[in-house]
Amino acid sequence: MARVGFWHPKEAEDVIIENAMDRLEQAGEIVAQKARTLVPVGTKSRPMYKTGRYAGCEWTKRDAGALKKTIRVVRKNGDPNLNIWIMAGNKVTYYAQIVEFYTPFLRRALGGSKAAIRSALGVGKTVKG
Repeated sequence: MARVGFWHPKEAEDVIIENAMDRLEQAGEIVAQKARTLVPVGTKSRPMYKTGRYAGCEWTKRDAGALKKTIRVVRKNGDPNLNIWIMAGNKVTYYAQIVEFYTPFLRRALGGSKAAIRSALGVGKTVKG
């Protein structure tokens, strides 16, 4: 019977988790790229309000393509849940949820990228040894 010497399961676990998170981040980037092609892009831009109740508030301005620029993959360091987030919107493009509700670009991106995600994660591949 063979003996395993100097086995450090914690170190192996850390390497396995790190590799899995890297693959998940790659899969998230696949979905984000697809979402960037599906998100509706406005044609009109306007500066922030200069008069009125919300004068000078940055969130009142509109830039064509601003929502598309905010689609990103987020991986939080030290996250105990080990999550990868695909996010859209920020303080200025607060309307991302509204756009997603009426023209679901993130959900369609996820649905249309399942084969590419499986490939990035290595699901269904057989290991020959």
